[in-house]
Amino acid sequence: MDTLDQRPVPQPHSFRLGRAAFLALVAGSGAALFARGSGFAVSVPRINLLGNEAVNGFTIYTVTYGYPAFNPATYKLTVDGLVKNPFSLTIDDIVRHPAVNETRFYQCVTGWSVPNANWTGIRLSDLLDRAGPHPAAHAVKFYSFDGVYTESLTMEQARHPDVLLAYKLDHKPLARSQGAPLRLVVPGMYGYKFIKWVNRVELITAPIDGYWEQNGYDRDAYIGHSNGL
Repeated sequence: MDTLDQRPVPQPHSFRLGRAAFLALVAGSGAALFARGSGFAVSVPRINLLGNEAVNGFTIYTVTYGYPAFNPATYKLTVDGLVKNPFSLTIDDIVRHPAVNETRFYQCVTGWSVPNANWTGIRLSDLLDRAGPHPAAHAVKFYSFDGVYTESLTMEQARHPDVLLAYKLDHKPLARSQGAPLRLVVPGMYGYKFIKWVNRVELITAPIDGYWEQNGYDRDAYIGHSNGL
């Protein structure tokens, strides 16, 4: 990925009181491709003070010190919770699944945007159908193997056909900084809902406040209809 000469700058005037200050502290650096080491190199502080980096138009944020590593030979995506048929997928299983492409406007709640981000991945609704949700399952919770980042969607939101678990961005494998091997993509919502480094999808009774919601952001993150805008 090419690094832009001029980095996007967060727009503090777009927030309710306190939010811009928090986002100014949360940032990351680096953009390697798929990790090759084994295990997870994870630490769990509340914010990262490393500074931010613009990569192909994206400013990279992380909620830990650095980026978690994964081993492609042992990685598995688990789908479980209130389901009839829990299952796990390897990287090979995921890339063999019929791929879906979505080219959409990506908007960060801090103010910067990427007009034509192309995501390749698998439809979340396909995974939900395979799992067979119980009647009590009204929401989906997502876990990151950084050990900190969580998110959720209502079942209605999660079943929208353009919601993906993506493994490519602009036709290239996700960079480690961009959430490799899997990142949630929810077109129409602000980027903080696009949880990185996904390794578990759990069906639950009701939506929860994920990492960013616990730090002041709206659970329903639709662009232009949330976060005080």
